[in-house]
Amino acid sequence: MGMIAALGFVFGAIVGSFLNVVVWRVPRGMSLVRPPSTCPKCGHGIRPWENIPILSWLFLGGRCHQCHQPISWKYPAGEAAVGCLYSLVALRVWQDGLPLSTLLPWFWFAGAMLSLARIDWEHRILPNLVTYSGMVFAVLCTLVFPLSRPVLANPANPHYGASFSRSLVEVVKNAPLPEWLSLRLAALADCLLGMGLGFLLLAAVYFFGKKALQAMAKSTGRQLPQEALGWGDVKMLAMTGAFLGADATVILLAGGTLLGSLVGLISAAFPRKGQSQPLVWRQLPFAPFFAVPALLWVTLGNWFYWAMLPFLP
Repeated sequence: MGMIAALGFVFGAIVGSFLNVVVWRVPRGMSLVRPPSTCPKCGHGIRPWENIPILSWLFLGGRCHQCHQPISWKYPAGEAAVGCLYSLVALRVWQDGLPLSTLLPWFWFAGAMLSLARIDWEHRILPNLVTYSGMVFAVLCTLVFPLSRPVLANPANPHYGASFSRSLVEVVKNAPLPEWLSLRLAALADCLLGMGLGFLLLAAVYFFGKKALQAMAKSTGRQLPQEALGWGDVKMLAMTGAFLGADATVILLAGGTLLGSLVGLISAAFPRKGQSQPLVWRQLPFAPFFAVPALLWVTLGNWFYWAMLPFLP
């Protein structure tokens, strides 16, 4: 088990180094490939030995090898965070006896959610490059590795149950087709149902929320946000459904909304100095709050199940 955790951390730190590039460049419309990584202070090209996750920053004393200017601690912190996250995901897959192919979509999803949370917090945008690529990768993994869907690999596990899609999955799986085809179609049904439900849920909130805010602004005379949430949030939830299924989509949406509401209410009750208007009337980024329950799902399991366990017969 220790080896699984260690391998997960090393791989996560490597991915975290790439995600640092994604978080910096994508919101600015820059290429992820060119130019190669350079020091933001002097433009010094980063050599391979200066780009080893976490270790290079420590060996260089947190400074550029060329100009000796400080390099932000956020870079190694981001690498370490992804390393710890991947380690926990790997342990979860191992402990639950899920196929190792489950690591592919869950690693991608975890990295995407961290990137979206950081970008949304800093820039208030959710790039299509992250959400659309996530949906495509989820579908590809589903077709190539159908048992990466827990509803097929371990349907009895309450942490990854699929009450919304189980009946559909069983019907497709038991269809009079070759086993390799029926299994992939059943997995694809679970993936597309989750994606579609995620899209429809927040698309409805987007349109109705927009109308409600317009009506409130007209009746109160306040300057309110034009949208209750961004269209990027809709695509983020669709991506989540594609990776984790319909059940997770509903539960994680509820968890993220509750967490964001609590933070908003606390901030409104204790406003900061110089705050121009109550936070309740300002738009908060949703991805950081949604990422918390979403990442708990792939590391600890269905936290909603744990919360409801005392009330189950």
